[in-house]
Formats: sequence, C-alpha cells, structure tokens
Amino acid sequence: MRVRSVAATPRLTMMAATVASLTISAVVVAQGGAPPSRPALPTGPSSATRGDVRFMIDARATHPISRFVYGGNFTTEPSVYGGATPPSEMTLNRMGGNRLSAYNWETNFSNAGADYNYQNDRYLSSSTSPGAAVRTRATPSFAKDQAFMATIPMLPFLSGDDCGCNVGVTDAERTTRLATRFRINTAIKTGPLSASPSTSDNAVYQNEFVHWFESTFPGRSTHPSAPVFFSLDNEPDIWHATHKEVQSDVNDSAGTPRYQTYAGLSDTSIAYARAVKSVLPNALVFGPAVATYAGIATAGRYPSPDPLFATQNFLNVYLDRMRAAEKTDGRRMLDVLDVHWYSAIGRRGEEINNDTAQQDSVMVWARVQGPRSLWDPTFDEKTWVSGVTGGPIRLIPRLKEQIAAHYPGTKLAITEYYYGRGGDISGGIAQADVLGIFGREGVFAAAFWPQANIWATPYGGDGRKAYAYIFGALKMFRNYDGDGGRFGDVGLRATTTDNAMSSIYASRDSTGRLVLIVINKTTTPKTAEISIAGTTVAGSARVYTMTSKSANPDRQADLTIGSGSPLLYAMPAMSVSTLVFAQ
Repeated sequence: MRVRSVAATPRLTMMAATVASLTISAVVVAQGGAPPSRPALPTGPSSATRGDVRFMIDARATHPISRFVYGGNFTTEPSVYGGATPPSEMTLNRMGGNRLSAYNWETNFSNAGADYNYQNDRYLSSSTSPGAAVRTRATPSFAKDQAFMATIPMLPFLSGDDCGCNVGVTDAERTTRLATRFRINTAIKTGPLSASPSTSDNAVYQNEFVHWFESTFPGRSTHPSAPVFFSLDNEPDIWHATHKEVQSDVNDSAGTPRYQTYAGLSDTSIAYARAVKSVLPNALVFGPAVATYAGIATAGRYPSPDPLFATQNFLNVYLDRMRAAEKTDGRRMLDVLDVHWYSAIGRRGEEINNDTAQQDSVMVWARVQGPRSLWDPTFDEKTWVSGVTGGPIRLIPRLKEQIAAHYPGTKLAITEYYYGRGGDISGGIAQADVLGIFGREGVFAAAFWPQANIWATPYGGDGRKAYAYIFGALKMFRNYDGDGGRFGDVGLRATTTDNAMSSIYASRDSTGRLVLIVINKTTTPKTAEISIAGTTVAGSARVYTMTSKSANPDRQADLTIGSGSPLLYAMPAMSVSTLVFAQ
C-alpha cells in the first residue's frame, strides 16, 4: 500500500498524503511496475541533422498558455516544504488534501483521517473565527497575485470538535461517533446566509461558506489573474481508505469497504456544485479530483467497476451527469475536470515519487521519461496504468477526448502531481518537462504537490535542498533572469526529432521576444540544431541553464546567431536551458 509522505513532521497531514488504494499496489507488484532495465538513450543524429537532435519551431502556429499551470499546494506555507519558501512566481495556491474533506469552516475543526490518527483537532487554525483557516491562506495568495483554490467538502459528516483524540473507525460505533463528534455536511441552506453562522444547529452549509468567502474577498470569482476556484472535495474515490472515521468498512469487514458508486459520487458532486453556483454563478468549479488512474477508470473500485456501469469509464459517467445537470439548471455545473496524477513508472517495485528508493540509472531514466505518458502516443511506460489503458497512456489527450465526447467545453486540471527527487537534477528535468507539456497541451490549471521526503539522502531534513530543483524549474519558466523574465503566454509549435533524448517548448513573451525551453535528458552533452520558421532571429540569444551544478538559473555566454548557417546550441548534460532571443 503506497503512502504519499509529505513529511517534514508527522503532523503535515492537512495535505493529501493519501493511501492510493488497497488494491493498486498489489497490481503494480504483480505486473512488475516499470521493466527492470532500460536500453541506452539514443545518441546518433539523423543524416539530415548537424547536431545530435533537431528542434523545429513554427512561429506561425500558436496556442494560448494558461497562467494557472505554474501552481502548487500550500504555496504560502514554508513549514509544509520543510522550511523552504516556494517561489513567489507560482500562480496558483491550492488548499486541498485529505484534511479538507472533513474541514468544518464554521469552527476550523478538521480530521485528516488515515493521514493522522483519525484525530479531530484544530491543526488548520487555532482561531474560532469562521473560515479563519481559509482566510489566512487566501490572503497572502491574493497578495502575491496567485489564484486560490478552496475545497468544498462533500463527506457527509465533518469534524465536530477538537478533542485531539482518535475518534475511532469501527462500523459498530459509527452511528454514535457521527452523532457525537461530527456535524452534518449540507450543500445548501435555505433562507438568509450569514458570514457568522450558527454553530449549534448540528449542520454545516457549503453555500454559506461560499457566501462567507465572497463577503471576505469580494469579486474574487471573476478576478483576471488571481481568482478563487472551488474544488469539489479531495480524492473522494478513496474515502473508503482515507476517511474510515466517516466511511468505515461495512460490518467492520475489509471485504466490504464503503465504495462510492458512479451515480452517487456524480450526483453528490452536482449538489455541491449547485451550492457554489447558487452564490457565485461565475465561479469556476473543479472536480472530481480523483487520486489515481483507478479513480479515473472506476471511482476507486479498481479492478472491479461499479456493477451498474460495468462497461463505462467513471469519468464518462461523471461528465454525462454533469452535462445533464447543466441542461436541468440552465448553467454549467462543472467548469474544470480535475484529476491527480502520480506516475507509476519506476524500477521494479518502486515508483519515481519514492524519494528513498534507490536512485540508480534505471530510476533516473524512468523519471525523465515519465512525463511522456502525459501526451506521447509512442511511449508505453509498461506499468499497471498502461496495462489498463492498453498501451501508451497519453493522459491529457485521453482526458480531452473524454471531455469532447461527454461534456464539451470543460477545461482540464491536474491539481496534484510529483515526479520525485525534487532536490536532484533528474527531478528538475521532469518538473520543467511537465510545465512545458501542461502549457503546450492546453491544461488550464496545475498544482505541484509538496511530497518530497526531506529526510532522504542527501537532504538531511533541509527542505531547501529537497525542493531546490522543483523551484529551479519553475524559475526557468517564470523568472529565469531574476528580474521577472518569463516564458510567454503565447505558445509556438515546437517539436524534436528525439523525444527520449530531449524536449523543446517555444513561446513569445509579453514583449514579443522568442523564448525557448530546451531540455537534455541524457547524461552526456548534446548539440541541438534549431530550425525556426515564420519569424526571423538575428544577433544573439541570452542563455540560462539549470544543471547538476546549480538548481538556480545560471547566465551563460550568449548564443551567437550567424547568417546562412544552422543555429546550433550545445546543451549541457542533464540540463534545462532557457534561450531568450532579441527582438
């Protein structure tokens, strides 16, 4: 059973740190995860290329890049990052995770479930002021011009006290436990809404929470650069594993977990989406924030689907029902399809997001290749997930195809992901590659999950070391020169002749300059021939690199652009480079 450890301290359990599934790890072991060995990366150039690889850019073919793909979870809280301060250039702060599923906004009581002893407490805030835990995180986010994602709990019961005790998980005591230590979670309160709600009525209303948010931060639902988003809970597909204090096993039998049904989870989501839209019709609602591909396929019931929808993918059912709800209500219920993604690739029995696993060449290869499963139709990672999909996962195109077929117009988000070893260059390469993919493939919002194990060798408990390359990759896109230089929000078509060896992302920034991100995934320097169509470049390009020598962008000698000859760039081994061309 895989646990996503976040862990600067045992109590950092406001975050997801979820048990992925009681069944998934068995499947991984049975199928062996990633193959035990990998062939050497290709090194030879094509006969038509003067370098080891050719990058082709067409400035005539453009696409928008959403500003919200450069996000993270709990970005205003260095304590969550082992003392490291997340870059202020991040554009989205998500307040999510298991603890938020049982968060009572009226009192700030919460329960992290399996993440921390099934304990009711005041970990999120010691204040008794309604919404204080949210306010103290949203305020600094907006001050940094970051969007803020609030979680709307959908568990049927929310934390009702701050006993600091394990409230228990047995089914035999469930009725008594829920009546004494929890409050009933209700989507919509009829009648007047108050920013100072009653705490003695045994109910917590989520439309009243949205009203409180609007009263506290007026106009944020339509703010152009730093809006509020609302997430329909967190990983409801695995509540049966993470929140047994509420969803205990039926008759205390591990063989009868309280799984969600496809229809039940979809209809519950619709009810809470209505709670948001009834107060803020223009606010963007995200869901269902499922934990793994098992959640996408079967709402966490993997390998057995919901018997009422045995031949259907869960998200197809979810999108169909959301679409039907829009026809009934006359307004969209779901704006953004949201999933979590933790790649299963790695070495046998160990995945790339396990920072304490052996970091040999097989693991490093898996990490830098893993992002290809987000899009590449030629890449089969040979994991349990690609076994389910029947070959290459191509996650983003696959989800967009489901959207097109079942609820056109819905945006796409990935609000938790982590590719491992955020303090190593391999983790930085994977992070940079993922950011480029999100922008190119049309993802609307994305948020990195702070899962680095700060006690893994050689970090020694120092979050600044454990997250150095994650933060460095973000700076390569968002502040490569230390003076606000950014990859643009207008993407250009860019391809490489070798996706295993390299990646290329191209944009125009706000001043019209051509800005490229180029990645060498190999352990030897490689020369790239850069071909640019649809625009003219001349003179020189500024060069910034992130390598094993430095996690921060380093200014290098300018790249001279000659006339009448190919533009060649020498990529350092295992590196990310930002090239900025003069106008």
